[in-house]
Amino acid sequence: MTYKRYLAVLFLASLAGCQHPDNDQAAAPSTGAGTAPKSSSGLTVSPDHLAACEPGAVTSITWDASAAGVATEAVEVWVGSTLEGAKLFAAGGAIGEARTGPWTHPGLHFFLKNKSDGKVLADATVGGPSCP
Repeated sequence: MTYKRYLAVLFLASLAGCQHPDNDQAAAPSTGAGTAPKSSSGLTVSPDHLAACEPGAVTSITWDASAAGVATEAVEVWVGSTLEGAKLFAAGGAIGEARTGPWTHPGLHFFLKNKSDGKVLADATVGGPSCP
């Protein structure tokens, strides 16, 4: 490997360890295997897979409307088993994060919507066993 390539690799590796100052919040607790964040064009649920329906779990919901290819300043995150029965969970700017209470269960859907026109920009579903 050439010296310049070595320096480039070293520089990129050092950037991987950097953290944006707005992301200082603690990560959601690990629940074991299968907890990698699940993302759908700008909406991420972490952990994305729960081992059981009961008790409910706390999850972290992050969104980035620009990742959904939309220029918007205000979005809403809705939660429910279906879009028709969903309830408003969080609202904010194009990029944001919110934590659920200990009520998240497998099969629960989160929908990222543009506040101005109600268009669904992204969605994510918590994985795990089928819950009654």
